[in-house]
Amino acid sequence: MAKIMRYDEHEIERLYQENLSAARQLLASLPVAEGREPTTKGLNGWVYEQTICHCLSQELKALGILPSIAEQVSLYGRVKIDLLVGRVAIEIKALGSFGDDAKKYSRYRTKVEQKGWVYCYLTRGETYRPYRLATEEALGKERAFFLDIQGDWERFVKEVLKSYEGKP
Repeated sequence: MAKIMRYDEHEIERLYQENLSAARQLLASLPVAEGREPTTKGLNGWVYEQTICHCLSQELKALGILPSIAEQVSLYGRVKIDLLVGRVAIEIKALGSFGDDAKKYSRYRTKVEQKGWVYCYLTRGETYRPYRLATEEALGKERAFFLDIQGDWERFVKEVLKSYEGKP
């Protein structure tokens, strides 16, 4: 990729924190909230997904691609993919894995690939090494991205670009 990336791990984290704070303040300003800020964890995940969607969209646009992006796309049953960018199905986690998530992702990967899509996993970070390794094993090291590793954002964008264009 000849062009310089618009974002990196630090800028994405800054945007996420800034927008999470703004979202909490805006929600607290609703009359029914009476000034109380939300404490739900779901807001963190939603803001992080929106941050990744925004940053990825901007990166692709800078490369001359007007990306086809869909959010919360049905995979099967009640299972949804966070983002579908072209044919790239992306699982996004603000807080890493919990328990046996890797087994779940392995099942999802099979379903994703049956649809002709490519499955990627992206998280802000994973401090528990066994979960990190299990996720890499379930998705393949080339499609598991941890933004607590410098350079993984660029690696992620390159993988999305490669798969978006239909060259898995």
